Amino acid sequence: MADPFALTGKLSGDLFTECAEWIWEQLQDDGHFIQGELIELILATERTLGAQARHHHEIAAAVLADFTSRGIAGDPSPITSDVIEMVLMWEDDFLGLAGIPRHES
Repeated sequence: MADPFALTGKLSGDLFTECAEWIWEQLQDDGHFIQGELIELILATERTLGAQARHHHEIAAAVLADFTSRGIAGDPSPITSDVIEMVLMWEDDFLGLAGIPRHES
């Protein structure tokens, strides 16, 4: 897995961390309790796979397949495409607020 701070798109470094923290806060406010590390892993994997310009369902499927191939699973709650898509939805909102098109992130 690439270091998220070494990623080269516009969503990298401190902005990557700010995005992950902001998504975590939004999910908490919605009553979804997901570890911040999982959010960062989803965002980093999306970029490592070069999938960030695809549709949410395609990104979620690619990230989930990557997690499965590496033996990454949630315990006690499984990591599902729905969980990944929730993160992606909030990522879209953050990118919009930051003025970053998804394909450039």
